[in-house]
Amino acid sequence: MELRIDQQFARIGLNITEPFLSLKTTLPKIELKTEKPEIRIQAPLPQVFIDQSECFADMNKRRPLEFAWHMAGLAREQVLQAIDGIVAEGNMLAAIEKGTTIADLAEMKGQNEIDYNVACVPQHRPKIDVEIQPVEVQLIRGEIELKLYRGQVHTWLSQGKVEVYMQKKPEIKIEWIGNVYDQVI
Repeated sequence: MELRIDQQFARIGLNITEPFLSLKTTLPKIELKTEKPEIRIQAPLPQVFIDQSECFADMNKRRPLEFAWHMAGLAREQVLQAIDGIVAEGNMLAAIEKGTTIADLAEMKGQNEIDYNVACVPQHRPKIDVEIQPVEVQLIRGEIELKLYRGQVHTWLSQGKVEVYMQKKPEIKIEWIGNVYDQVI
């Protein structure tokens, strides 16, 4: 006798829905408003004052008022010298006992020696004054205004699923082939 065994395994089926993650993003954004810093500098130039009045006075060059006073002084001095000379001549002529004549006076005036002198002009240095003013610095600060718009992430999740179902059931077939029954003892 012959036995035939046919076996068929079970077959399962799967329905799979894959998960899906949806992301929508809003990018972050920064807004900047800036005001630039500024420096203001005021630097007045130094002033130089030069007084050359003494130098010009050495060369007989003066301002009008000073020139008038100087010439008045010289005239006064010459007048006083002339008066002294005239008085001295009168006193000589008045002293008859000494025997001074007008001719002697004329001869004395003619023998005046002129004194020459050499000098470098100017003899005085100019007066130099410098006026320095401080530098003024003004700082105007800059400003930065910052606005931050945060980014956002919007999510949506579709969950995945796995459904298992039986596509084919398992089977076992046992057949007996033949018509004779053998029995062995």
